[in-house]
Amino acid sequence: MASSTIPERVGSVSDFTGFVPTLLVNLVPLVGLVAFGWEPVTLVVIYAVELSVSILLTSLKAPFAQRRAPADREGVLDVAESELTEKRGRIELVDWLPPVYLRNIPFTTAVFGGFAMLSMFIGVGLASTLDTSGVTFWEVAVGAGSLSLGQLLETKRGYFDTRRYERVSPYSVVETPVREAFFFAFVLFSIPILGALGPGSGVAALGIVVIIKLLVDWSAFRATHSDDGGRLTQWLAGPDEVDRAVEPVDVPAGAPTARASTDRESVAWTGVLGVLFPEAPVYATSFGFLWLAFFAVVGGDNVSRTVVLASLVTVVVLYVLALAVSVGSHYLHYGPMEYRRYDERIVAYDTWLAEPQWSVPVGGFRDVELVDDRLPDRLLATRTFECTTGWGDDEAERYLGPVSNPESFTDEFALSVRTTDLDPMSRPIAATALLVATGLVAAPLVFLVGGASVGDTLTVGMWAALLLLIPYGLWSLAY
Repeated sequence: MASSTIPERVGSVSDFTGFVPTLLVNLVPLVGLVAFGWEPVTLVVIYAVELSVSILLTSLKAPFAQRRAPADREGVLDVAESELTEKRGRIELVDWLPPVYLRNIPFTTAVFGGFAMLSMFIGVGLASTLDTSGVTFWEVAVGAGSLSLGQLLETKRGYFDTRRYERVSPYSVVETPVREAFFFAFVLFSIPILGALGPGSGVAALGIVVIIKLLVDWSAFRATHSDDGGRLTQWLAGPDEVDRAVEPVDVPAGAPTARASTDRESVAWTGVLGVLFPEAPVYATSFGFLWLAFFAVVGGDNVSRTVVLASLVTVVVLYVLALAVSVGSHYLHYGPMEYRRYDERIVAYDTWLAEPQWSVPVGGFRDVELVDDRLPDRLLATRTFECTTGWGDDEAERYLGPVSNPESFTDEFALSVRTTDLDPMSRPIAATALLVATGLVAAPLVFLVGGASVGDTLTVGMWAALLLLIPYGLWSLAY
């Protein structure tokens, strides 16, 4: 599989004139501060809002990146492996936009979740440590609006007009903004500390923040428009971009002799149940600890009820979003799949993207086994098969199905399996697992109804979520 290192910033504007629009919009909040008497803390709020806006812009840019992400990703953003990262094909939304690549969705959701959580810490955290009573909506709207407009113009001119999306992967698109946000978030959180050093230190702290803000923006601009720069620019640019080419799928000419589509209802339920156990309990525990860590940062018992509710809603929304993304990724990967047999080759074809995903010679499925631990297969009379394809670097473990006609599927696509019948589940073990799971889910509700504090209820809920792995293990033994 060929790969080569290609400069991602070739042909882009790299001189200072390209940075002038960003510089001008950064001066708007300063004009408000000096000429119109805005409160100094307004500048901090404006910068915090701008970081939140960058969530949307970065998430919207990543789907258009044409290069595949490198296999080895070593950076600030941790993007877990997803079933979609190797997806072939693209979607044409409208004529005036580049095509969207489904394989980039995991990067979009990862940066959105990371930036949203960072925004919660910055926004609510600074509100708890700074006096924002003098901040007005229109001042923030004008200041943050001007900075956001600058980002929009730079996105259009530097990313779409120059067709930079053709030369970058989603990894490089999200890495620079993530590094910029984490760096500047650290600066924002240092303001209360610097402002407490003595009289006049608050103004000096804001001056330092403005200078650092311009420095970071300039370094980020050079990181995406030039191949040279200082250490900060090189750090913001991230690892070198690698063009990871993939070989085209071998599809024989002519019409297929057999077709078999996945059962979409079974695919959907498999995705939902696969996320509920074990991902949902693990995610719940992780988000719960994150929520507690947030209060440890912003002041614990002194936090207002509004801050508690706002942060709780944010955490719950991100939690549900994380689960929805997992379900959606599973469905987008398997839902539109159609298996096609030709005389000497079998092709997996995505009917939504109209793109072949992989192919093997007839008889190329090795170590074929019937998957027996999926409840939807039992309830909907579908079957899923696990197998190995390819050799060496091309070797891959694949799931075939779920299909609603397992007998004819195994015959037409040359799958060597002993039987397509599933062994019956152990009902006593399954009933025990359900009983234990019900008790664990009800435990935090019982504590809350019984008058326990929100903190105690949350602690019980986190432990209950973690202990749900026990009934999950019991349920697995029932198959």
